[in-house]
Amino acid sequence: MIRRRHQKEPHAHYYLLVNARAANYNRKLVDKLSLAIRRKGRFYTVYQSDSVGDLVHRARLACGLRRTIRPAPEYIQRRGKVTALVACGGDGTFNLVAEVALAADLPMGALPMGRYNNIVRSLYDSVDAQTAIEKILKRDYRKIDTATVSGRLLVGSLGVGLIPEMAHLLQERKTPRFAFRWSQLGAKAASAVRVKKMTIAVDSFRFEVRPTIFNINLLPYSVGLPLSPASILDDHQAETIFNMGDNGKKMSSFVRLISKRRYFYGSDVRLYRGKTITVQPIKGRMLYLDGELIDPPATVLKVQVGEKQLKVFC
Repeated sequence: MIRRRHQKEPHAHYYLLVNARAANYNRKLVDKLSLAIRRKGRFYTVYQSDSVGDLVHRARLACGLRRTIRPAPEYIQRRGKVTALVACGGDGTFNLVAEVALAADLPMGALPMGRYNNIVRSLYDSVDAQTAIEKILKRDYRKIDTATVSGRLLVGSLGVGLIPEMAHLLQERKTPRFAFRWSQLGAKAASAVRVKKMTIAVDSFRFEVRPTIFNINLLPYSVGLPLSPASILDDHQAETIFNMGDNGKKMSSFVRLISKRRYFYGSDVRLYRGKTITVQPIKGRMLYLDGELIDPPATVLKVQVGEKQLKVFC
């Protein structure tokens, strides 16, 4: 049973953090959300930047997490303390704003303007902006799991192999709409994966594999695909998805069936659940972390599902 709570502060003050470099940035959507907040008789502040680092800095200042010799402008002070953050962008923007929300113990919402919007899609099963606005205005929230990846926050999913290669290919093309297009993309991405032996530990269970796909999911979606649709968002467990051998030729069928929600995990591609996952060696591999392609932060990758959960309007 999903347990939702309601934010009880009588004078809501939303801080909207807008990533102007988001893949599907749309200022009209931000204005639509702002107008909806105003019509509810609530307060909002909009801060827009093309630097996500700047957005995080401003969010920390607004939440009192960073000292400054300059007081906030008077018109912002009159709105009262910030009671909620809203990430206006994609998964990467959500991830960074979530760090601040966790530190400040504030609920957050999201206005989807990214390429994949995996986190919003996982929470709402939709990327419709109006749905997101309604969730933000309603102010009902639930707590969802988060994890750390060698010191970095993970909210949605982490991938090695197939998913990063798919994300790399999708930088040059639109996300597929049909299963056969997903199948073609999966085949091309699998052919580009450099398969290497990896040692993986899921809690106390340790094994060696040569996977084409290796993914850790807290939320169902990665690159627009429902990899783990049965994910439980608040059980302090992550799904670990991998294939046992170098069978990249089967990835085309796997991706096609996943896109249609018809794949059943078994002997070819397996799904394990755990709280602590380590994988090595990881050096020289491209990683996909909440919509972003990054270099590995360490030779040994450790994912730890934390006790502290994120409050999300949903």
